[in-house]
Amino acid sequence: MQIAGLRIELLMKRIVFLIGFCFCTLALMAQGSVHEPNLKAAFIYNFTKYIEWDTSDVHNDFVIGILGSSPVSGYLTEIAKTKSAKNKRIIIHHYNKPDEIGPCHILFISANTTFSLSSILEHAGKGVLTISEQPGYASQGTALNFVIVNDKLKFEANLKAIYSAGLNASSQLLKLAIIIN
Repeated sequence: MQIAGLRIELLMKRIVFLIGFCFCTLALMAQGSVHEPNLKAAFIYNFTKYIEWDTSDVHNDFVIGILGSSPVSGYLTEIAKTKSAKNKRIIIHHYNKPDEIGPCHILFISANTTFSLSSILEHAGKGVLTISEQPGYASQGTALNFVIVNDKLKFEANLKAIYSAGLNASSQLLKLAIIIN
């Protein structure tokens, strides 16, 4: 009886996830001023719901780091004003170069970053979900990478990078991803 209850609960979580992802995307599109950075920020926020970080994390805040300048930053800052992640307040930190990267849960690597990806990943370290927006970055080691496919924003997932970082991605999230080996 308990197993059936767990299956129903998992099914309900999947349905809520899919509805939530669709709702967020449609709500943003309905605003009229939607563009790619706004959608990326919404995706990044939703990723927090479907990635599991180490439960021994002692940070009081959920930190999203941004390397380089990006219009995504402003939208993430707006989200951080009213939302939380993993029952923690969201804090946005900006980094100009890899050696400034401090402890964070997510590191968004902006498209205009000129530093080598290997240097960035080295400074990000374990326990950090790396998200990029450069072609080929998922296959080079970032956990998630935004891509445009048929004029639609999608994301690639590098399972090896996710698991190497000590993170777990839900199957609901991975069903929506383009899996990179």
